[in-house]
Amino acid sequence: MSAVLNTALSAKVVALQVLVKGKVEASRRFDGKRYTRIITPAADAYSRPQVVEVRSVSKLGDVGDETEVTCRLGGYTRKPFRTTDKETGETSMVTPVDLTLDAVE
Repeated sequence: MSAVLNTALSAKVVALQVLVKGKVEASRRFDGKRYTRIITPAADAYSRPQVVEVRSVSKLGDVGDETEVTCRLGGYTRKPFRTTDKETGETSMVTPVDLTLDAVE
């Protein structure tokens, strides 16, 4: 049964896309794009809700509105920097990665 279920689910899943569902917490405009901060429901009563920001051309909703939007997952690397482990004194290079969510419109 799980093989049939996995096949049915994989037919709907598109690579590098994610469905974001939650409540609009804030919205701002910058450089011709709209950035909407969405807070998602917490997994359970003892965990924190996730907060994401979605970039779009059109408005995704007013503050307080429930919304559901399909997004394209992207990202980029920032400038690497050197860090030192406080316990061992070992130094290493760290390259931060930022993820982006763009609404599929």
